[in-house]
Amino acid sequence: MRSIISKKKIFLLLGILSVWLLFFKSAAWSVQNSLELHSGTVKIIRTGKSQILQKAGKTYSLSANDRLQTGENTQVTLYLNDRDNMVKLFSHSFFKLDDISEQENNVALFTGKANFSVKPLPGSSGAGEDESKIGKKDKATARELKDKLGGDLKGSLAKLGKSKLSRKKKRFKVRTVSAVIGVRGTKFVLATGSFSPNRADLLVLPEKEPGTKSEATLANTKLSEYEEKVGPGEVSRVVEDRGPTVSVTISPEEIARIAEADGPDSFQGVEFGLSESIDSIQERQRREDETPRFDEKIDAEDEFLEQLDRLEELETVVSNAENAIDSAKSKILILSMTFTNR
Repeated sequence: MRSIISKKKIFLLLGILSVWLLFFKSAAWSVQNSLELHSGTVKIIRTGKSQILQKAGKTYSLSANDRLQTGENTQVTLYLNDRDNMVKLFSHSFFKLDDISEQENNVALFTGKANFSVKPLPGSSGAGEDESKIGKKDKATARELKDKLGGDLKGSLAKLGKSKLSRKKKRFKVRTVSAVIGVRGTKFVLATGSFSPNRADLLVLPEKEPGTKSEATLANTKLSEYEEKVGPGEVSRVVEDRGPTVSVTISPEEIARIAEADGPDSFQGVEFGLSESIDSIQERQRREDETPRFDEKIDAEDEFLEQLDRLEELETVVSNAENAIDSAKSKILILSMTFTNR
């Protein structure tokens, strides 16, 4: 009898503990992700119900899959991952929180304008320097491997630095109706849906801290693996059925105007670079069989460096074998001279 009562108590305690853990997890999520209204109005749509926020200066909690719609003359800041990442929404914006976790943030801007600030990954402040070193190493090792293989270096290895195909996973992604923006740590401005919902404009803000590397990528949702890298002070655009425009640098005055402007028309008057149609890009990719395919899972750079490592290992084996042969020849010669003297 006592045993039955004890089991009931244990199950009851486990149930209470499970409910408490669920509540604690939900509360922790709310603490890490919040909204602060600076001016105007914002509507939060959650699980089919909506709430209008109008009290400036107040902070509200956010949940996954929340949708936010800002009114006229509105500015609101979203703090994600305990303020590691921030999003400032402007007037007439429609925004959604897709997947928010410590490892990755996925959000959507369907219309409007937003300023983003994404914290770099640990140790990524020198990412630009590391990539530069890798680039130099690629050129040197390419020449070395080309000489050792009799000059026959073809295919994707030869065009490694020219491909726009994405290779690195992004920790922060923003999607619009027509575009996908990938970020590993930078500040940027995104506007969409002003004259057309199928257009997205991207500006990467200049670096203010020395040693940091700001960079984002822009791609059309119809060809998300074909990306354009956008650096500090550069802009790029995606429109329906076309790839991203070639990134171009704009003036400090234009940068300031875009960053401070309210609403999705902030990029009006900016001269963007040239772009290529999706059909043309796909046709060119089919013709150029040496270009890595979209379904290629092996990173060309890693494969390239792996071949060099194998070549170095082979050279070491050959060198050791030659030394062993030379040593054996010396011993034979010594023995021969010894027997001759006798």
